[in-house]
Amino acid sequence: MNRFRLATAALLLAPSAVVAQEPVHWDVVARIREEGFQRSQVMDLVWYMTDVLGPRLTGSPGMKRVFLVGRAGSRQDRSYAGVIRSPPVISLAAEHYNRLYRLAHRGVPPRVEIEVRNSLDTSDTRGNNVLGELPGSDLADQLVMVGGHYDSWHQATGATDNAAGCAVALEAVRILKAIGAKPRRTIRVAFWSYEEGGIVGSRSYVATQFGNQQRKSPLYDRFSAYFNMDNGTGQFRGVYLQGNERVRPIFTEWMRPFADLGMNTLTINNAFGTDVVGFDVAGLPAFQFIQDPIAYETRTHHSNMDVYDKLVPEDLRRNAVIMASFLYHAAMRDELLPREAHR
Repeated sequence: MNRFRLATAALLLAPSAVVAQEPVHWDVVARIREEGFQRSQVMDLVWYMTDVLGPRLTGSPGMKRVFLVGRAGSRQDRSYAGVIRSPPVISLAAEHYNRLYRLAHRGVPPRVEIEVRNSLDTSDTRGNNVLGELPGSDLADQLVMVGGHYDSWHQATGATDNAAGCAVALEAVRILKAIGAKPRRTIRVAFWSYEEGGIVGSRSYVATQFGNQQRKSPLYDRFSAYFNMDNGTGQFRGVYLQGNERVRPIFTEWMRPFADLGMNTLTINNAFGTDVVGFDVAGLPAFQFIQDPIAYETRTHHSNMDVYDKLVPEDLRRNAVIMASFLYHAAMRDELLPREAHR
């Protein structure tokens, strides 16, 4: 009987012992929360990207304006010589289209007058990714990355798709810098170009900078993880593990400081159609955050309603805080994040 009780106690204690091996830097999390909630700049960043720089269709003058602004303190990466095809497309809000449909359906021919002014710079068909870094210390040659795609659909200013993700990534690194964090690994921020044309910017970057399992660059084995935001303005609720079950106990601990924010879901499922794909296909750990849908798929995604007014400031502030913490813990742990066994 005593032997049974001892064995049962050992089984109950074993999971706690495993979990305890992944440290959480609670003091740094407290400073991250204070900076991110009391002195947030995320809405200033996303306002500049949307209202000032405006629509950012790859190849358009609007997309190139970011590179002029971002030149100081960051570096441009021309990593992919691709063909841009963007025929003019007219999109209407559902309510406006429905009126035209009702008129036509009932035999009243509608008359529509449309003026369209578009321009693309065909003198340079190369895309550009914008990169910036927070240098590491004793593991500075190893890399943690964060980002989102900066190019937008053409109807609006690309607020939820995906200036929000870029602003959160930049704000997360700003928070770490503001609190004087000294990450062991280098943290690199990436604003990707031409995601809307087939995830071209990030995929090409992975190919040129890291390679793949068959043809590895020297940086391939020094890469820890990439974290991506690209599902609108909604608050983070968890992480898509992209089939990588080995990171579950690690992320479980990293989410613990944000239980009060409802950050509690991990799914083995994959996120498709985002900039995690290029990393994932190459065998590199990359993760997309699960977000509240808000009105992303139903209202703002690829529509003329994708504007600053549709952003939820509190959600973006919370996302930046969570992102900053994930980046810090990934940059500080002794080992690189584990990869899938079959990779």
